[in-house]
Amino acid sequence: MQKVFKHDLFLIFIIFIIFVICLPFFFLHQGLLAVDTGREFYLSQQVANGGILYQNIFNIYGPFAYQLNGLLFKTFGEKILTLYWMGIINSFIIVISLYLISREFLKKSFSFLISIFTVFSLVFTTFLYNSNITYSYGLIYALSSFLLSLLFLVKYLKNDSNKYLYLSFLFSGLSIINKYEFILYPFLLVYVLFFLKPIDIKTKIKSIICFLIMPFLSFGILFYQGLTLDNLKEAFELMKIMAKSDNMRLFYSNFGNFFEPSKYLFLIIRNPFSAIFGFLPIINIILFLIFIKKIRNNTALFIFCIASILASIKFILFLNIDHMGAFLLPLCLLTLLVLCESFNNITNLKYIILSALILFYAYNDFNSLQYKNYLLKTQKGNIYTFRKDGEPIKIVSDYIIQNSKKEDKVVILPEGAFINFITDRKSDNILHNLVPLYYTDTFGENKVLNHYNKYPADYFVIMPLSTIEYGSNYFCDYANNFCEMINNNYSLEQEINNIKIYKRK
Repeated sequence: MQKVFKHDLFLIFIIFIIFVICLPFFFLHQGLLAVDTGREFYLSQQVANGGILYQNIFNIYGPFAYQLNGLLFKTFGEKILTLYWMGIINSFIIVISLYLISREFLKKSFSFLISIFTVFSLVFTTFLYNSNITYSYGLIYALSSFLLSLLFLVKYLKNDSNKYLYLSFLFSGLSIINKYEFILYPFLLVYVLFFLKPIDIKTKIKSIICFLIMPFLSFGILFYQGLTLDNLKEAFELMKIMAKSDNMRLFYSNFGNFFEPSKYLFLIIRNPFSAIFGFLPIINIILFLIFIKKIRNNTALFIFCIASILASIKFILFLNIDHMGAFLLPLCLLTLLVLCESFNNITNLKYIILSALILFYAYNDFNSLQYKNYLLKTQKGNIYTFRKDGEPIKIVSDYIIQNSKKEDKVVILPEGAFINFITDRKSDNILHNLVPLYYTDTFGENKVLNHYNKYPADYFVIMPLSTIEYGSNYFCDYANNFCEMINNNYSLEQEINNIKIYKRK
């Protein structure tokens, strides 16, 4: 590894300089505060304040990201900047990991371009799907851990050093304790450990222990806090219900993960440029099968290709780069370049395409800054966002701070936990999100109504937030009985710009 750093230190330094030069332009101009980004801040805050995941905090992702972010809040303060800086550090790990993986198979120039492409296609995009302040910290931590694991696995296959094997297993365990996207990857590690290379039993045991360290530590802390197996079982049952639900299928079919011909065709027609990338996972599989006899002779390359295919299996039908597919785009593009190494006559074309993609994404990133022009000032720090999101958040948060007590329970509907984070007002930690996926499918209307009859909120805020991706326009379109319950038991305190704030009678 030291040799790699000596040979590539200059280019890594250049990547760092480009990263640092771009950072001020995009600093605090990212994320989507009205929805998922706010949830990440709020749940981390609740963990920092003693909440227990899967027991009194409903969570569909792995626990580690919220535990780490909660620890960061406890250490550095509950500020927007705390998680933003952590996201930036993690982003640089992703960029450099991709560079070092690429260097195992490609020339420095291609590896450099892949890294710069990642900077503009993932790190500094201003919408929800970026790696600095994102829809799921679990995913970006899982991605960086997976890439580190893959890097050390490739190094092990090339160098036979057990320390690389142990590190690969350690980071793989960390990856899956964050999010399930890379859940198939450990099976590949098992294949390497038990079938690919002869290894003594002691090394196998040490590798497995390394894999289990982070899951054991993460869940061990939860059980120490009071989590029970029944709590965990109940949480997993809810996740299974959600995964099989009609709204989940509808949501993912809108973005190409489930095949519905009309929606699939619409995705392609709407943005043909993005659609080209949408087929990258399928193209990589086809090329892998075409060249498999040649690839099998190179063990490291063979394992890398399989790992990449397994990592992108969720997006096998369509890698929607305008959605969650953005996180796997750099890896899929890297895999395509590696598989195309057999075509020496298109080297110049690959340089042209990569350079053009970098310019395209850089232009889009800088151009998008004009829409993040609303400075949202909060007691947890300031951040730029879309005006259509920032103004409602400001209106509601100012009202809540001025008119409610700190111990009041304030529930934002259908979602909007960022308001709870910046006002230090607790939401309902089980039913803090009531979009159709949760309200109708996961919990069911009767359970939701019974819950709030038993554990009423002091304030309800109904936001004009569209839930059209789940088939309904606004909250009261699908939650009629819930809205009726609010009207019967709460008084309308303020209505402005279609925002309704209710106080318990």
